Amino acid sequence: MKSIIAIATICLMAFNMQAQDSLKIEWPSQKTQWSLPECIDYAHENNITIQRQAINTQYQENLLKQSQLDRLPDLNAQTGGSLNFGYTWIQQAGESGQNIDQNTRSFNASASASVPLFEGLRLNNTIKRNKTNLLAAIQDMEKTKNDIGLQITGHYLQILFNKELLGVAQEQYETSMLQVERTKKLVDAGSAAMGSFLEIKSQAAKEALNVTQQKNALALSLLNLAQLLDLERPIEFDIVSPEIPDLKAFTPEHPGAVFATALEIMPEIKSANYNVESKNYDLKIARSRYYPTLGVGAGYGSSANWLADDPDGINRSLSDQFKSNANSYIGATLRIPIFNKLQTRNNVTNAKLGVKDAQFELKAQKLELRKSIQQAYADAMAAYNKYLSSQEAVNSYAESFRYTEKKFNVGLVNSVDYNVAKTDYTRAQSDLLQSKYEYILRTKILDFYKGIPIVL
Repeated sequence: MKSIIAIATICLMAFNMQAQDSLKIEWPSQKTQWSLPECIDYAHENNITIQRQAINTQYQENLLKQSQLDRLPDLNAQTGGSLNFGYTWIQQAGESGQNIDQNTRSFNASASASVPLFEGLRLNNTIKRNKTNLLAAIQDMEKTKNDIGLQITGHYLQILFNKELLGVAQEQYETSMLQVERTKKLVDAGSAAMGSFLEIKSQAAKEALNVTQQKNALALSLLNLAQLLDLERPIEFDIVSPEIPDLKAFTPEHPGAVFATALEIMPEIKSANYNVESKNYDLKIARSRYYPTLGVGAGYGSSANWLADDPDGINRSLSDQFKSNANSYIGATLRIPIFNKLQTRNNVTNAKLGVKDAQFELKAQKLELRKSIQQAYADAMAAYNKYLSSQEAVNSYAESFRYTEKKFNVGLVNSVDYNVAKTDYTRAQSDLLQSKYEYILRTKILDFYKGIPIVL
C-alpha cells in the first residue's frame, strides 16, 4: 500500500510539473539591465519625494532673494479721476472765486518712495536666517537622497542573493536528476530497489519545486526594486550582476571614530545645526521689536479740476493746473515702541523656546546617528562571524555529502541518508549566501557613514 501511495504521489507531482510548464508565463527575452549607480542616479532624478524636497529648496531660495531685495526702497505711483456732482469752487486767474452748481471732473497723480534706515537689524538677521534655512533645505534633500540610495542598495543586494540562490537550486536539481537517471538504470538492471528510485525521484521533484520558488522570489525582488524606482514597465527590468571580489577580513574602525567622521559629513546633522542657527536669528528678529525704527520718505503729486460743461471757457488747461497744484514732500519717521500688549516680550520668549527645541533636535539627531553606527558595527561584526561559520559549515557538509554520495553510489547507504546529506549541504549553501550578502550590506552601510560612496 505504501508503495502504491508513493507511486501515485510521484505521478501527481510529475503531472503538476508538466501543468506548470504548460502554463508558465514567458518573460521577455530582452531585458534592460541596470547597474547600482544607474539605479541610484535614476532615483535621484525621478523620485517624487526628492522632487518635492527640491521644490522646498527652491521655495527657501525665493524667500532668501526676497529678503535681500527688501533692502531696496519702496517706490509707488498713483493716479485717479472722478466725476463730481453739485457745487464746486471755481477761480480764474486774476479774479475772485465763485461757488457754482456744475458737474466737474478731476484728475490726480502722485509718486512716493520710502526706505527704512534702522529697524533693530531686523532685515540683516532675516537675510541670515533665510540663508540658513536654504542650507538646511539642501541638506534635507541630501538626507532624502541618502535614504533612497541605501534602500536601493538593499534591494539590489537582495536580487543578487536571489540570483545566486536560484543558481544553487538549479545545480542541486540537476544533480538530483543525474541520480534519478542513474538509479533508474540500476533498478532496470535489478541492482537497486524501486523504493530507492521513488525516493530519489521525490527528492528531485522537491528540488524542482524549490527552483520554481526561487524563480518567483527573484522575480518579486526585481519587481520591488523596479517599483522603488517607479519604473513604468517593471516586467522588462533586470540588473547587472557585478563581479564581487572575495570578502576581506572584518577590520573596521572603532564606532567612536566612525561617529566622529559622520558628525562632519552627515546631512541630517548639518541640517539640525543650520536649524539651531536659524532659530537664533529668529530670536534676534524678535528682540529687534524692542528698538525704535527710523525711515525716510519722499513724494510728489498734483491734481486738476475742470467743468464738465464749459460754455464760457472757464476751464484752464491740464498742464497749467498740474504746474500750479504741484506739491512735494520729504520727511522722516521715528517710531518708538512703548507698549504693545507685551507682544514683543512673548515673541522673544517663544523664540527662546524655539532655540531650545532646535538644540534638543540636534542632540536627538546625534544620538540617533551614534546608535545607528553602533548598530551597523554590531550587525557587520555578527554578519562576518556568521559568514565565517557558514563557510566552515559548507566545507563540512560538502565533504560529508561527497562521502555519502560515494557510499550511495555503491549501495552502502540508502536514499534517505543520501537525501538528508544533500538537504543539509543545500541549506548550508543558502546560509552562506545569505551571510555573504548581509555582510556586504552591513560593511557598505559602515562605509556610507564614513563618506565612502556605495559601489559594488
